[in-house]
Amino acid sequence: MGRKEHPLVWYCHDDRNFAELMDGWLFHGKGCIHPDDIHSADRRFLAKSSKRVYRDRYRDIFKSADGMGLRLFIGAEHQAHVHYAMPVRIMDYDSVSYSLQKDLIRRQHEEAQDLAEDERLSGFSETDRLTPVITLVLYCGSRPWDGASRLHQLLDLERIPQQLRRYIADYRIHVLDICHTSDRRLKEFPPDIRVLFFFLKYRDDPEKLKRCMAKEQDIRRDTYDTIAESVGEQRLKDIRPEEKGGKINMCKAIDLLIADGEKRGEKRGIAQERQNTKRAAAAAERAKQKAQREQERARKAEKRVKELEQMLRLQMHDR
Repeated sequence: MGRKEHPLVWYCHDDRNFAELMDGWLFHGKGCIHPDDIHSADRRFLAKSSKRVYRDRYRDIFKSADGMGLRLFIGAEHQAHVHYAMPVRIMDYDSVSYSLQKDLIRRQHEEAQDLAEDERLSGFSETDRLTPVITLVLYCGSRPWDGASRLHQLLDLERIPQQLRRYIADYRIHVLDICHTSDRRLKEFPPDIRVLFFFLKYRDDPEKLKRCMAKEQDIRRDTYDTIAESVGEQRLKDIRPEEKGGKINMCKAIDLLIADGEKRGEKRGIAQERQNTKRAAAAAERAKQKAQREQERARKAEKRVKELEQMLRLQMHDR
């Protein structure tokens, strides 16, 4: 795959975590998607990288969901930065997923030899149906998502006559901008996903983060570790809060984080004061040495003047 995956991607490879993410996104946390409904699907697909050369490409996350009396394919793509051609990328991923389904159906018909004559060209019968594909873009960048959310936004439609625009197909994508989604909406996600999102949103404001938490907010160890890795907070790894029954109380963890930050701040203040004292002493020493050098130069100049005056007096005396 060639690139290091974000901790959030690894976290969502787990069926339970993925089910909670999708339940929060699609159903506002109503419990409509369960972990038992989620199954891993093949993330690989072939893509042409140069003339006659094909290489494997991978979706970040790709699962099948079989609950609610229907079947879906659900993908998620993580973005740390805005991708300004994202509609084309997602359209590419989704179209490949549909093409692979169609190819599988065609092979099944070829083995069964059950197609009517006018169905053989497509390898697809009149009653065949594809499984819907839904893709979510998980964006956790600090700046708001200002990229396109539809294919039409990437086209210069102003130059296209109005009567032609309705013939140009559009493609809409779905972006969850974690750091700029309202707190009210984030609270609709299941507890562990909600805490993870709040940490991403308020990573630089522990006090605000604590206010967003439920009074007794316990999360799983894998969620805690993902938070520590995602926000790059070594202190969370070092704190290691108390764990009971496989759960960690995040309010206590945040209190420890705040206290640790204050302690570090005090230490930084003391260290800064010491550094300032050292710098002031060094500056005073440099000023003292400069004054001494100037005094030495003045003494030598005065001595030289006296020597010249003595030489002149001797010369006058000889005359």
